[in-house]
Amino acid sequence: MNIETLSRPRVRAGFGVPLMALGALLVLSAGLLFLYNLADAGRAAEAASRVAGTLTARIEALPEAAVDGEAEDSSDAIFVGGDAYLGVLRIPALGLALPVMRDWSYEKLKISPCLYSGDTASDTAVIAAHNYKRHFGGIHTLAPGDELIFTDVIGHTIRYEIAKTETLEATDFLDMTASGYDLTLFTCTYGGAARVTVRCNRIPDSV
Repeated sequence: MNIETLSRPRVRAGFGVPLMALGALLVLSAGLLFLYNLADAGRAAEAASRVAGTLTARIEALPEAAVDGEAEDSSDAIFVGGDAYLGVLRIPALGLALPVMRDWSYEKLKISPCLYSGDTASDTAVIAAHNYKRHFGGIHTLAPGDELIFTDVIGHTIRYEIAKTETLEATDFLDMTASGYDLTLFTCTYGGAARVTVRCNRIPDSV
């Protein structure tokens, strides 16, 4: 047996230790990222639940004149913690009651779903949220016929029925916002390459 043959295992062993260390570091990093995302989702769920409770209490405390649209000081938003909210979206099939923020940004999406474009008055609303479990993480399980209920800040309630669920590319801006449906919900797929999209139609005589 020559010297070259004897030396090869030592070379492999020399590379093995750094590779094992790198593998352990990657596993640790993945674990820390998972824990961070879990904590972030929990914080988001708590924030949304707290704001939804505040909005619901304020809406229920409105005088009848405000609900009928007769109050002089009626507004299209309620401010909570410095952010403007349009109302509360309920998704009974998922057991969710979520506040909807009037303006959207990536930071605001960490608190609650946000109006991405359009509005409910003209049946063009598009609402975005993160795929946290207690935000829009479960909307891919919704089925045609499931009902959604949106109550605005002056007490008007609009009921919607889900028409279909589809997946759009992240760049399909026009398909997302000019769909012809009365309400659209969307969130990122895990990995962020596409958007889970739920299309809804207003239930007739829903006011």
